Amino acid sequence: MWIPDVVEELSTARLLTMTWLSGEPLLDFEDSSAAVRNQLAHNMFRAWYVPFYYYGVIHGDPHLGNYTVAGDYGINLLDFGCVRIFESRFVKGVIDLYRALLKDDEELAVSAYESWGFENLSREMVEVLNVWAAFIYAPLMEDRTRKIDDGDSTRYGASVASKVHSELRRIGGVRPPREFVLVDRAAIGLGSVFMHLKAEINWHQTFENLIDGFKVDELAKRQKLALKHAGLS
Repeated sequence: MWIPDVVEELSTARLLTMTWLSGEPLLDFEDSSAAVRNQLAHNMFRAWYVPFYYYGVIHGDPHLGNYTVAGDYGINLLDFGCVRIFESRFVKGVIDLYRALLKDDEELAVSAYESWGFENLSREMVEVLNVWAAFIYAPLMEDRTRKIDDGDSTRYGASVASKVHSELRRIGGVRPPREFVLVDRAAIGLGSVFMHLKAEINWHQTFENLIDGFKVDELAKRQKLALKHAGLS
């Protein structure tokens, strides 16, 4: 992953000016070989999620104008107007929910949702949230090479969203924490990228390699040092 440098003399507290990065639009690679498309998908996955799982920071706006492809198929990451810093407990909650779904562990799922900021969760509410989670985490559940969208995921995704929305309204609604909304938005946006690329990789193993050895206290230490280095603490 490549990011532009800040041009300090042209930046203020409200305006960020950065250097130019040369690259090609991702859509230019839609007809490339499977090997190239899969490599790009792998690099995109890591460009977004290494910062999240190692430092608790995420770029929350992965639309087609916010990245380009470098000459080595690396990712140029652009436009830092939608960046969020998360507490380490929130990142742990994302991993905990993944493991809860793998093991069908309701208690761990509830703990994960609570660590994200959900409050007063009833059993019925957790069941509805798990419908959403099963859809979002689906590519990570199977230890095999597959597309991000096996089957007609666009229609199915709309069906899931409609079902979750109607069920939450029926049981009184739930106010999603802002952090949850941003991570969900990033996941959906990246999913769209992988669909454009028609990438087929083992998402399960890619994710397992990313979170291998995860320790919440070590993330907190890395984050503290990184924020100090960036002048944000």
